[in-house]
Amino acid sequence: MIKLFESIDDIPFSERDFHLSSPSFLKYFEKSKCTSSESGWRALHFANHDSFLPGYIKGHSYGEYIFDWAWADLYQRAGVNYYPKLIHAIPFTPVNSPKFYGDKEKLFNAADEFYQQTNLQSQHFLFINDDEAKFLEGKDLFTQKTIQYHWKNEFEDFDGFLSSLKTRKRKQIKKERRKVSEYPLKISKVNARDLSLFQKEQIYELYISTIDKKYSHPYLNQEFFQGLEQGFFFIAKREQSEQILAMSLFFENSKTLYGRYWGIKKEEQENFPLLHFEMCYYLGMDYCFEKKIQVFEAGAQGEQKLLRGFRPVEILSSHRLKNEYLEKIIKEHVAQQNQITVKRIEELCDFLPYRSN
Repeated sequence: MIKLFESIDDIPFSERDFHLSSPSFLKYFEKSKCTSSESGWRALHFANHDSFLPGYIKGHSYGEYIFDWAWADLYQRAGVNYYPKLIHAIPFTPVNSPKFYGDKEKLFNAADEFYQQTNLQSQHFLFINDDEAKFLEGKDLFTQKTIQYHWKNEFEDFDGFLSSLKTRKRKQIKKERRKVSEYPLKISKVNARDLSLFQKEQIYELYISTIDKKYSHPYLNQEFFQGLEQGFFFIAKREQSEQILAMSLFFENSKTLYGRYWGIKKEEQENFPLLHFEMCYYLGMDYCFEKKIQVFEAGAQGEQKLLRGFRPVEILSSHRLKNEYLEKIIKEHVAQQNQITVKRIEELCDFLPYRSN
């Protein structure tokens, strides 16, 4: 029987593998209070001993990366409440990872029953795979398509990747990496569990500094970084210094590397303009070669990834809205946008830096 749980610690779940939708990862958010009623991410997970579907009740749309602000605005103009809503997602993390673990039918039925019997106005499954999208379409949810940029590891090493590129792009990347190698910096890889408390405090400050620069919202707090045990960082220091001036955070499983957060001291950014590409893209590629990882997802945005070999891919999410009239309007709009997205992906592929066969 599927039950509702408001805390990961209460779930009698026996995990076999670490993944970003797993209770062991989501626990970091709960323990640090990044996900809580106070932050607008009230946890409500559906699970039994061998099945799990993460869930959060929300009164806003921050931190999701599948944007429905226009839908909420339509509701507001119609004088109808858009919130609260139920989402099934990894908080603050735009990565593609299955949301159903175990019996999809039982998990969906439990979540749907709860959704139908409460004042929740909509239900959303974010960053799902093809099978989940088809399953949810069979339950009368509609699918939305958006775009991300993923790199596929089809090469023996970085030189093999470079040899696949057009001459101008190959020279550009070689030039970027050569300049970074000349920076008076030491860049190293450190597992999160091996960082000292002092290093984690520095990393948190870099995270906040970058968030402030982008006028974004600090979804993660200091406690999250202090308690983090999974994943690894690339950290950059000046030679003969213990002060971290830049960092990039990654998570992985056997098939995919996930690049998440980047940070650099404001006063150092102009001194090292190419460091972002090295620490967020090229070192990630090197790691994929080393570990034979097939796919590298380097975050939500950035057509600059396209010029460095990251291919545009469809991102799927599934949605349902209780207001039938407004759902019909939104569903028709999404169907039109999906056609535009498919065409846009085809157009973006023309800008990839790879040589024609």
